[in-house]
Amino acid sequence: MSGRRRSIAVHGMHDASAALLEEHDENFFGVDAADSDSESDSSASDGDELPAQRVDRGTGSQAAAGGVAESNSDADEEFVSSDDAELGPSAAEQLAGLVDSEIRDMIDDGCGCQGTNHYSNLDKEALAALMISIRELDRKSLKQYILGELAASIHPPTSASAERRYKYSVLGVSICKRSFHEIHGVNERTMRTLKQHAAKGTAQLSHGNVKQAPHNILSKTVVDNVVQFIKTYGNVHGLPQPAAPRGHLGPPPVYLSANHNYGKIHEQCNESLAELEPPAEISYRSFRRVWKHHSPSIRVMKRRTDVCAICDRLRQSVSRARTEEQTTKAMDELKQHIDQANAERDYYRQSIAGAAADDNTYSHHTFDFAQQLEIPTHTREVGPLYFKVKYRVQLFGVVSEATHAQWNFLYGEQHSIGPDGKKAHGPNSVLSMLHYYLQENDDVKPVLRLHADNCTGQNKNKTVLAYLAWRCATGLSEDITLSFMRVGHTRCAVDGYFGLIKQKWRNSDNDTFEDVENAVSTSCMPNKAVLFKWPWYCWDEFLLKFYLPVKGVLSYQHFQVTKADPSTIICRKSVGGEVTSIKIARNGVEMPTSSAALPPVLVPPGITEARRQYLDKDIACYCSATAQGSLPWR
Repeated sequence: MSGRRRSIAVHGMHDASAALLEEHDENFFGVDAADSDSESDSSASDGDELPAQRVDRGTGSQAAAGGVAESNSDADEEFVSSDDAELGPSAAEQLAGLVDSEIRDMIDDGCGCQGTNHYSNLDKEALAALMISIRELDRKSLKQYILGELAASIHPPTSASAERRYKYSVLGVSICKRSFHEIHGVNERTMRTLKQHAAKGTAQLSHGNVKQAPHNILSKTVVDNVVQFIKTYGNVHGLPQPAAPRGHLGPPPVYLSANHNYGKIHEQCNESLAELEPPAEISYRSFRRVWKHHSPSIRVMKRRTDVCAICDRLRQSVSRARTEEQTTKAMDELKQHIDQANAERDYYRQSIAGAAADDNTYSHHTFDFAQQLEIPTHTREVGPLYFKVKYRVQLFGVVSEATHAQWNFLYGEQHSIGPDGKKAHGPNSVLSMLHYYLQENDDVKPVLRLHADNCTGQNKNKTVLAYLAWRCATGLSEDITLSFMRVGHTRCAVDGYFGLIKQKWRNSDNDTFEDVENAVSTSCMPNKAVLFKWPWYCWDEFLLKFYLPVKGVLSYQHFQVTKADPSTIICRKSVGGEVTSIKIARNGVEMPTSSAALPPVLVPPGITEARRQYLDKDIACYCSATAQGSLPWR
């Protein structure tokens, strides 16, 4: 075998031996190191340690070979007695066969020295044991081992200026450099690198680029100019925020509108760097890294929906301001608005925490409407169905944050107070479902704290406030507080459960009311589907006989009614704000005292014939064949 082919075989031996022995938890080289130490003298004991620690070039190698040979036999016995007995000996035998074949090729081909074959003077069994131990070493351990061998093979220099020379030996027998390379399985380039490392006198191997700056590193001047460009760009085009987001430290963020993308800003930055002396340039990847590291508070806005209109208007005012006075005024207004929204959010969280406490004295509930569901809805929607007016299902949710349970009221077009699903979101609908929930739910306590959004047609109106006074007057509740978060900042727990329902809804096929109920109930454990079985009451006409409207109701955020004085509404414009008491009881009218006297029941008119014919003709054909007999409008 030629030298090149033998070198390839040697490197292949490392890969093969590693693959064969990677399943073993034991390492052949160090299994019985303690036994060999006890049986050898002090000098031989030093040689029985790991190869990287050897310094004796003669007896050390012989002791290592003998120790490895003994260790292999002991290891074979140990593996035979283990659960992996079938794998251990097989791998060891294959490795021994590979090494034996390699040694035969080395002896037959010779080392290449004229008139001398250095392999012929080596004991084959000892050489095989040594090479097996070497092949079991990983790359780093092998290099450390060779460094130890080189340290033991240094030939004393003849003069101070003479180059360092080595006298190679294996098993106490002097060999040539080429034989040393092939026995240890390394090439000339690796040996040259190891010799250079040994000449430095360091004990640990390290790459030459460690603690060295790369050649293409950005200069401080370029980085400073890029950072200054980004800050200037943010000051000119950004919308500054009054404070950092909750839970984040650092300066307030500055948002760039979505039409300012990073690619265009990078191009403008390179145009600015081109004017330097000498001209400079920065790659897009490095530009993003510098931006993220030095100016993380300047960001490009992401796509969002349902953004607060007041926040957006005030931010635009900050962007359009031309004088420092205008900027300061706009920033103060924006900060005041955000502080008020954060205060309402904190109060909402405190109310939930108080209701969930062990010593709670009240229950907390949030109610709201979700976007209506449509039937049919399939994961693979056909094109023409997009332009049709599908059958609509309303979804109204009331959540008890203390118990993490939400009731989801479901009703279709034939169940609504008005024909064809009309009047589905009015105060009569909201109060009928809310009254049913408060009367049927065991989690409801006499002291209530309620939260809702600022929709005037559903929640923030005279009928809802009159209902709260009616509950306290009839003894159904002792104390009720109804709070509204700021417009545009009304995200709450009920919206989170609606999101889970919509996620389930979009990933399922829904043709019937049973499909709707299944989608809601299986969306998550807290979601409970409540199909239409509650009565609709005419609350507005009934309550307005006893109570007056609250003047300026839209300017208040918190309303409280107590059993002690159910004829008075306590109003606040903000958390901890000034209290305003407004009397809403009509003069000369006897207030209701019994909850048994309920408003008149409203009977749903159902679906008109024209609407039913449209659904049968244009919608039913898109429903599945199995659902034709149970379509909700039939």
